[in-house]
Amino acid sequence: MAFYHLNRKQRLLLIAYAILFFFLLLLCRFWSLRDPGSLFFESTEGYRPKYSLARIQESLDFLSAYNQSGVTYPYPPSDYQPPKDKTVCVGIVTVKRPLQQNLGTTVASIQDTLTPEQRRALSIQVLFALSDPFDHPDYNQTWLNNTVDHVLTYETVDAPHVTIARLEKKKDIKKKSILDYRLGLQACYDLNDAPWIIMLEDDVVAQRNWYEHTMQSVRRIEEGRQHGLLKDWLYVRLFYTEKFLGWNSESWPVYLFWSSSTVAIVAWLALTARRKIRATQSVLTNPFLLVLCFLCVPALIGLFFMTGRVTWFPMEPGVHVMNSHGCCSQALLYNRAHVPELLRYLAEREDMVPTKAVDSVIEMLAGKEGLDRLAISPSQMQHVGAASYKEKKKAWKWEGPYRVKGAHGVWSMGFEQAYTEESHWWF
Repeated sequence: MAFYHLNRKQRLLLIAYAILFFFLLLLCRFWSLRDPGSLFFESTEGYRPKYSLARIQESLDFLSAYNQSGVTYPYPPSDYQPPKDKTVCVGIVTVKRPLQQNLGTTVASIQDTLTPEQRRALSIQVLFALSDPFDHPDYNQTWLNNTVDHVLTYETVDAPHVTIARLEKKKDIKKKSILDYRLGLQACYDLNDAPWIIMLEDDVVAQRNWYEHTMQSVRRIEEGRQHGLLKDWLYVRLFYTEKFLGWNSESWPVYLFWSSSTVAIVAWLALTARRKIRATQSVLTNPFLLVLCFLCVPALIGLFFMTGRVTWFPMEPGVHVMNSHGCCSQALLYNRAHVPELLRYLAEREDMVPTKAVDSVIEMLAGKEGLDRLAISPSQMQHVGAASYKEKKKAWKWEGPYRVKGAHGVWSMGFEQAYTEESHWWF
């Protein structure tokens, strides 16, 4: 239908619609620059490190005070509490990484803002997952023994040395990652009776109040479970990326239903108005209704989807069930009661073919046992070191606009925004 076949009122309405659509387009583009599920996503803006850079610097400043001989941590936990009397065990498995090591940032950021009582409640252990731990640049650092409760190696955790040597020779990083994760988790389970075990990768940075927020969330989770509001759960995710929380293809029937329903409702309203309101009869003609229902409304629906799911439906602050599309294994808090079961399952999967990634194996167990997977929003941790030998590159170099390598892929946009704005939604 040609534009000049429309009457004057219809043409004016379409011109007004076009102007409105243009402004909505600009507005949606501005809103969704940081949404990785949006057509308007810009990586330079979306992956821009803000708060994480401040936390990295604060962590390094904290660490520098303990990187000299003769200096000890101001309140060493072992002097105040026996090893068995802990609230949380934090296990960190570290390997030698290309370009840059982030272990110091991880270790410092989880304790630089803690009170003495909070630090005494933690047992922090680091497993150097190398046959020769001296190959790791941080193994001989003075700050390590000054700030960490237990420095572990393959010798101290009774690792299968023959298997590890074979995996290192074959560079089977995926299978070795499962083994290392199991050894780190087992060590945390054996060394103390802490009811909560947090497993961290060696390239994360924590927000300043992570401990209070995490413990408060765990208390709420347990209260909800006791009142029947939550099922039994395997872990609480302290880091997630919005990258996989967009419009997922498996939900297309739902999207199609609501899109079709929207068109149908608009058509019904227009027909009802034409029948009951005489002034609309010259405007809401059949040809104009075709333009309205099959061009104007679908264009708005398309703009809605292009803007991105996270933009329209961001996760509210608090605890959420995240049984799908959660990524990755950077920071997970486990309920101690389920750790033995997870350890057995990890051991079983080490020799399975094809080998799955650690986070996939954990998800498989949770699905098999019907256990919920929870997440705290916004993330309590940020992934800052994406350079890994898993990528099997021939050469390594700094790429992209930011020196924080995590800001080129597995990244929490919510972490940067929430704490940069100094949100106080927890209290």
